[in-house]
Amino acid sequence: MKFEKKQVLNLVLLFVICYAIKSNWEMGSNVIETIYRTSLPFLYGAALAYVVNIVMSTYETGLGRLIKGEKYASLKRAISMILAYLTFFTLLTWIISIVIPDLIASLSLMLQFDTESIKTVVHDLSHNQLIAKAIKYAGGVSEITKTISNYSHQLLQQLLSVFTNILTSVTMIASAVISLFVSFVFSLYVLANKEQLCRQGNLLVDTYTGIYAQRIHYFVGLLHSRFHGFFVGQSIEAIILGSLTALGMFILQIPFAATIGVLVAFTALIPVVGAYIGLVIGFILIMTQSMTQAIIFVVFLVVLQQFEGNLIYPRVVGGSIKLPGMWVLLAITIGASLKGIIGMVVAVPLAATFYQMIRDNVEKKQAIQKKQVS
Repeated sequence: MKFEKKQVLNLVLLFVICYAIKSNWEMGSNVIETIYRTSLPFLYGAALAYVVNIVMSTYETGLGRLIKGEKYASLKRAISMILAYLTFFTLLTWIISIVIPDLIASLSLMLQFDTESIKTVVHDLSHNQLIAKAIKYAGGVSEITKTISNYSHQLLQQLLSVFTNILTSVTMIASAVISLFVSFVFSLYVLANKEQLCRQGNLLVDTYTGIYAQRIHYFVGLLHSRFHGFFVGQSIEAIILGSLTALGMFILQIPFAATIGVLVAFTALIPVVGAYIGLVIGFILIMTQSMTQAIIFVVFLVVLQQFEGNLIYPRVVGGSIKLPGMWVLLAITIGASLKGIIGMVVAVPLAATFYQMIRDNVEKKQAIQKKQVS
């Protein structure tokens, strides 16, 4: 077999690159990590700008019907931007004002949760034959009470220790405030100049990628379509689920209806598993008032989640991301293991993008094969 000079040089170059990467792996990973950490505020700023732009575009379209003429374009952009940020700020303030007071009150009650209270709860549950057998198998009421009491106090002490460390860490707070400010300012620049940034990006792609430019434009367009559809659809679905949760709790006279409704709506922004996170937090909140009502709440929300997942979610979100449920669950699992909650949110529209790309490619190749056969 005869090798050309160019092939040999490429092979040697590949070996040199692999050896260089292996020899300097630790230093290279440190450099990449430093660059990543430094650019995080700007990445968060760009992400914030993308989400705020969805609301800002709606305001801008509405203002466009009231204020005609290109000479007012800057004014419409400024007003729309202010209204969009005010919308998010008002929403966040409203959520905090509803949720935080009840959370603090529930934590205070849990700190006062003594042995007698735990015994009362266990006795109430033991009326059920299945639970009574489980209690007997676990060592009886006294042993369970002792175990729950020890673990609950340890858990609460650890939580308080974590909160105290966070609040007393001046450096951490200062760093977070600076990063937040940088992200906010960067998002303002991105939103104010989004058309110019898009033109510059397209120009760079067309100039330097040559024959691959069309594929890159296709990928970016598909990515935007899936992310936009996901955020809009998921937000509508979260509002519906939160409203139904609060309404059902009011009808069933379960405490913390407004608080848990808001919590479920907020956590439902995370696809599939988000509502169950709200369920766990809601169960803990209601448990401080009544164990029976806490169990009723769990049953109610599980039934509601099944109804919402089978009837509402496919119509509101399913059509926007066009990703089967199995792949949604897989994307969430991988995203959570890589980057926690942020990874879970980003993974779904990203997976939907790649799913659509593969689907389009398969359809294209099948069409070519059919032409060749015919």
